[in-house]
Amino acid sequence: MTTEKTNRQNRITHELVQLTPELAERWLGRNLGNRNLRRHKVLQYARDMREGNWQTSGQAIQFDWDGRLIDGQHRCEAVIESGVTITVLVVKGLNPQARGVIDTGAKRSGGDALRFAGYAQDPTLLAAVARLADARENGYLRTAMAANVPSLSNADVIAWVEKNPRVSSALSIARRTYREINIQPSVWTYCLYEMGKVDEGAASEFAQSIADMRLDGRGDPRRVLLDIFHRAATGQRRKPDVAEAIYIVYRAWNAWARGQQLTQIIPGKADTGGNEIPSLEAPTPGDRNGSRSMPESAQSGRNPHE
Repeated sequence: MTTEKTNRQNRITHELVQLTPELAERWLGRNLGNRNLRRHKVLQYARDMREGNWQTSGQAIQFDWDGRLIDGQHRCEAVIESGVTITVLVVKGLNPQARGVIDTGAKRSGGDALRFAGYAQDPTLLAAVARLADARENGYLRTAMAANVPSLSNADVIAWVEKNPRVSSALSIARRTYREINIQPSVWTYCLYEMGKVDEGAASEFAQSIADMRLDGRGDPRRVLLDIFHRAATGQRRKPDVAEAIYIVYRAWNAWARGQQLTQIIPGKADTGGNEIPSLEAPTPGDRNGSRSMPESAQSGRNPHE
């Protein structure tokens, strides 16, 4: 090792810096030969910054001993995108070859973040439900053919779970019933969460009656749902993708809630009508064709949460 390299390594420094949009632009001017920019990651970081969810951590913005930015371009772009000043740890004076080992460790997932935040019950599943809810709310899961479920930052995952504590009830029901139905647990939990917002008692009855096979004959929407997922699990049909699975559950719920019979659930083609994921309907008071009676709370018109 030469004396020059030894001196350079001895000049490694670190400090906390207030990263403004103007400073971020200057630093990006030193960003030479870095990896391709992932725009979705920039937008994700920028949203955290605007909403006050960005946290200063030990993950530093890094410069090599020639002053080139070797880690931190997405954070710099996000600061510019958001217009927000953040506090960052900055390390300077690194060997340029250090760029080759940056971000090679295992990243913390949304489930990891929830676990660290104290959510011990199925944090990975909760994180997946948060992603589905966010995608649906922001128009990414509009039709049965939708394929894009964008990622959420860990801060957004935690924020969603904190704002929606009733998801824990849906999670409990889903854990008891998803295996018997052969449905993806994240999709089933999300659907039960949304159905629970319409009528929690009816949502529980809908799920448990399917799992227990307390079904009527041909035309019962619950039987159609169960048959689709059973055939997919046994290789008799293609496994529904996430959006299609939500479409199937919502169609079955709405028919059951109206007391209508249903013999099949087939979404339309991508370029035709009929494949939009419907809004969930409230159960109709009284008996329903192809189903058990309404929960007592719904029959009486009382709010089941009272």
